[in-house]
Formats: sequence, structure tokens, C-alpha cells
Amino acid sequence: MAYFNIGKIRISGIANAVPDDVEYSEDYSSLFGEEYVKKFIASTGIHRRYTSHRNGVTASDLCCAAAEKVLTELNYDRSNIDALIYASSSRDYLAPVTACVLQDRLDLTEECICYDVPLGCTAYVYGLYLAALQIQAGCRSVLLLAGSASEQLPKDYVPTEIPMLSGDSGSATLIEAAEDASEMYGLLRSVGKKREILIQPYGGQRHPFWRLVEEHGLQRAAELNNRWYMDGLEVMRFSLREVVQMVGDFYSYFGGSTDDYDILACHQANQLILKNLARKIKFPIEKIPMPITEYANTGCGSVPLAICEHYTKVPVDREAVEILTCGFGIGLSLGIVKITVNPKRCFSTLKVSERFDDKVTYEKFH
Repeated sequence: MAYFNIGKIRISGIANAVPDDVEYSEDYSSLFGEEYVKKFIASTGIHRRYTSHRNGVTASDLCCAAAEKVLTELNYDRSNIDALIYASSSRDYLAPVTACVLQDRLDLTEECICYDVPLGCTAYVYGLYLAALQIQAGCRSVLLLAGSASEQLPKDYVPTEIPMLSGDSGSATLIEAAEDASEMYGLLRSVGKKREILIQPYGGQRHPFWRLVEEHGLQRAAELNNRWYMDGLEVMRFSLREVVQMVGDFYSYFGGSTDDYDILACHQANQLILKNLARKIKFPIEKIPMPITEYANTGCGSVPLAICEHYTKVPVDREAVEILTCGFGIGLSLGIVKITVNPKRCFSTLKVSERFDDKVTYEKFH
């Protein structure tokens, strides 16, 4: 069912983390040309990004740091966490799932349900829905971790694509069962027939790495293995057609208006898309946070980052505000979910430089 409404769900805390390594869009002027970079900044709004391609921090490292922040700030009993959901396309390994690794790192009980949700820019909104289902099924609390991080590349690698668009971040959202809490409701959709307009086609079972090596040689295969393809014009059309339609359907089904929500925490695709989306759905632009200017498009972690960046910079006295969260992207996938948050429990963003040592060596596994 596309629409859902699940009651007695409390968002108890949200935190974010980024790599402790910043790059500015202007840093790439010598590679792509000063005029091109100026136009890029003007259209996307991105002045800088936090990136892990030099220090090797992974999305799970960022999510782990964010989770520690939430649990420590709330002095939370970890034995109450009955499920951990890792909503990210940035996995530590092909197998096992990263959620199991994080269960160990966070010292959660072995009775904790753990699984990955390998979505992209809708990872957070789908994760909220799945967490709510876990609560509805009897879990006391769920830890939702969502984030994205760059591929680890050779030091002398020179990008031919535009790297300034994507930043790295990880988030943690603690979700609890509470009799006095309000409902979480929303709408989720998928448009698989348009999957080819935003895709990372090589390296999986359909087009494996070894076949690329046979056909193109090792160096070219390595380049293709990390390559994303995006039809920018079609992605823009998708965001201004299907997403706009979804928002309209949401209001038609659940009622209400933009006045009912404190902010719209939207996936940070780029500034141009966000401004056009706001105009199309008639949502006040001042109520749509845009941390993309300082953090770039952080993929799976962009929605919780938008929430926390807003409430740490715009203090609110109320202990509960209703907000909309909206994600859209690879799949194609889209969703809009209403949640209630305590602005005082939306914590400031951490900077992380420590990479987890899993003790894996090539001598150990061969």
C-alpha cells in the first residue's frame, strides 16, 4: 500500500556526522575551468563539501559516530534497542550486511534485529517507514542509520566526472514506541521503468567486474566500476513532475496544508531543483532548509542533515514540531513522510576523522 499511517511513534533524537576534511568547489577550477565552476556554483548552490576520499572514513563510520552522539546525549539504555536499520547504498562489504557490524560496534544486544536497506536518496524516508513497522510489530526502539560516503580512490586519480556535487554524511535517528506520541504518516512510490536515468551499472552480478576486465582491460574496468550515469535533464523532469504529483496526492489523501508543517526537510539534490520544487508545490522557500550550500548533496543522509542543521541554527522553544520529510532519486524512488521531532534533540553536526580498523588483511582472507 502506497499510503500509511502508524501511531504511537516518537522520534527521540537525531544526529549527523561528516568527514573532517573539507573541499571547496573553487578547488577544481584548474581541472574543469574557472568559468565552468562558477556556473556550477550558481546552479547548484554548492560552495563546499565534506569528503572521505582522502581520509578513508566510511558511511558506517559516520553513522556510528552519529549514533554514539544520540545515545550519549540522551543517556540511553542500549539494551532497549530492538532493531537497527542501516539505510545506505554505501556498504562496508558485499557481505555481511553493515547493520550487523554496527550492532557490534555500538555494543547493542545480540537480540537486536539488524538489516541493510540499500536505497539511495530515499533511504531515510523508507527507513522511517520500516522503523515504524518494527515499532508496530513490538520493538521498543529502533536505531535508523542513514548515510553516504565517497568511493575510496587512488591518490593520483584524476576525476573526469564532476565530484563537487556529492558530499559525505552519516546520521542516526532514535525511534521509540510511546503511547502519548503522535502518528507518522506518508506516501512511498517507485518508478522502476525509469531506472536508467540514474544508475551505477557496473560491478554487480548483471555486469561483473571480471567481465569488464576481459573486455576493456584492468585500468578501464576499474574506472567503469565506480562510474555513475545521470541524465540530468530527465532527473530534473522527474523531480518536477513525479515528486510534485506525489506531494499533491499526499495533501489530497491526508488533508492539511503547508501551514501545518514547520519545515519541509527535502533531499538536497541541488539548489535549482529545490527552488523549482518549492515553487511548484507552493511551499514557502524559507521553510525548506538548504544545507547543500555547505555540505553538497549528501545522498542517503541529506534529509536528517537538513533537519539538524535547521534546528541548531534556528532555535525553537517548542518541544514538538511537525515536519515533512521528502526523498527522491535512484530507483527511481520517492517518498514523503510526516514526523514529529523535538528541535532540542536535533544535535549539531560532528566531524569525524577516525576510520574503524576491522583487522582485515589480504593475508588473512585469501
